[in-house]
Amino acid sequence: MPIKKLFNRAWNSPTITTWTSYSAQALSLLGLIPLILKKFSAEDIVLWYLFSTIIALQSIADFGFRQTFTRIISFAYGGAKDIETFIPGTRKAISDNDTSPNKTLLAGIVSTMKFIYARLTFILFVLMGIFGTWAMIKPVDKSPHIIQSWICWIIVLLVSCVNFYGKIYLNFLEGLYKIAVVRRVETIRSLAAILSSIAVLLLAPSLLNLIIVNQFWALTVIIRDWTLCKRVNDGLYLSVSKKLPFDKQIFLKVWKPAWRSGISGFMSIGLTNLTGVVYAQIGNSAAVASYLLVIRIINQVRDISMAPFYSKIPLMARLRVQGDLPGLVKLVKRGMFLSHMVFITGFVFVGLFSGYLFSLINSKISFIDQGMWLLLGIAFFIHRYGAMHMQVYLSTNHIISHIADGVSGILYIIVALILTHYIGVFAIPIAMLAGYLGFYAWYAAIHSYKSMNIGLYAFEKGVLFLPLLIFILYAIFELVIK
Repeated sequence: MPIKKLFNRAWNSPTITTWTSYSAQALSLLGLIPLILKKFSAEDIVLWYLFSTIIALQSIADFGFRQTFTRIISFAYGGAKDIETFIPGTRKAISDNDTSPNKTLLAGIVSTMKFIYARLTFILFVLMGIFGTWAMIKPVDKSPHIIQSWICWIIVLLVSCVNFYGKIYLNFLEGLYKIAVVRRVETIRSLAAILSSIAVLLLAPSLLNLIIVNQFWALTVIIRDWTLCKRVNDGLYLSVSKKLPFDKQIFLKVWKPAWRSGISGFMSIGLTNLTGVVYAQIGNSAAVASYLLVIRIINQVRDISMAPFYSKIPLMARLRVQGDLPGLVKLVKRGMFLSHMVFITGFVFVGLFSGYLFSLINSKISFIDQGMWLLLGIAFFIHRYGAMHMQVYLSTNHIISHIADGVSGILYIIVALILTHYIGVFAIPIAMLAGYLGFYAWYAAIHSYKSMNIGLYAFEKGVLFLPLLIFILYAIFELVIK
C-alpha cells in the first residue's frame, strides 16, 4: 500500500486517532506524574488526584444523557424514522431506500439536548459546590498552602461546569461518527497541555500554577467542539440547532433510556471514584496518595485500551439500525480483542516496572502492594469485559445497564462494608470482584450474545482466551516465581 494512502487511512481512522489521542494523554504517565511525585508533597499529591477524581464524578450529574444522545443522534443521522428500540425481530428501523439524515428528528433531538444540559449544568454546580467543597475540607487543611488550594478548587469547579454544558457539541460530533477529526484535534491539545504542565513543574512548581495551566487547556475543549460542529457535514449542526418549542414526546423517549444509564453510571464509575473520595477522609496522606495515583494509572491504561472498541460505538448503532448483524459481530469481535490485549499489555508493563521507576525518580510515595495491583487488574479486566458487552446490547436502545450496575453496585457496597474492618483498603478490589463476577459481567454478556444471535464459545474463542491466558501467566510470575 502506498505510503500516502496508508497515511490517509490512519488519518481518518477512528480507532487509530483515538489511540493517538489517548496515548498523548498517557504521556503524563511518563512525563507529568514523575515530576508531580518528585516536586509535590504527599498532601498536594492527594489534592491533585482528588481534583481529578471529583472531575470524573461529573458523569453522575450527566445521568446517562451523554450516551443516550450520542446513540439517538447516530440513529437519526443513519435515517431512523423515530427513536426506537432496535433488536432482532422488531420492525425495520429505516425506509427501504432512505438512509439519509432525518433532519427533522435531529433538530428535535438537538433542541431537547440543549434544554436538558442547561438544567443539568446548574444541578452540577450546586452538587459540586456543596459536596465537592465538603470533600475538600480535610485534604486542604493538611496542605501547606491552604489559600492556594481553595483557589484551585474554585477554578476546577467553574471550568468543570462550563465544560459539562459543552458536551452537547461532543455528543453531536460523535453521533455523526466524526471520531477521527475530534481525536486528531484532541491529540494536539493533549500534547500542548502536557508540555506546558511539564514546563510549569520545572520552572514554577506549585499546585496552583499546575491547575491554572491544566484547566486552561480543559477549557479549550468546548471551543474545539463548537468549531468542529460548525464545519463538519457542511454545517449540519447549524441547520438543526435552531431553538424549537419544548417537545415532551422526544424528552420522554430520551428520558427512559437516560435515567437507566444514569443509575448505571452512579453504581459503577460513581462508586469507584467515590471510594477514593471517602478514603481521602480517613486514610493517611501517603497511603491515600499511593492509592489515588494507582487508580489514576489503571484508569489511564483502561482508557487507552478502550480506543479499538469505543471508537466504533456510533458505527455499531448505525449497523444495528440498518439490520447488518454479520457486520456488527465482525466489528465487535475485532474491537473487543484489541481492547483486551491493549489493557493486559499496559497492565503487565506497569506491574513489572513500577517499582523500578518509582525508585529511579525518588518518589515521595511508593507503589502499592503487588497483590493489590493484581486484584485491581482482574477487577478492571472483568469490568471491561462486561462493559463492552453491555455497550453492544445498548446499541439496541433497550437499556438494561441500570439492572446490571444496580445489582453489582449493591453487592460491592455490602462486601466493602463487611470486609473493610478486617482487611482495610484490600476490601475495595475484592468488593469490585464480588459485584462484577457476581452479576454484572455474565448478565451483560448473556444479553449481548443474544442480541447478536451468537453463542459464548463461538464469539469468545478468538476474543477473550488469549488475553486471559496472558493475565494468568503474569499472576503466576508475580505470586509464585518472582
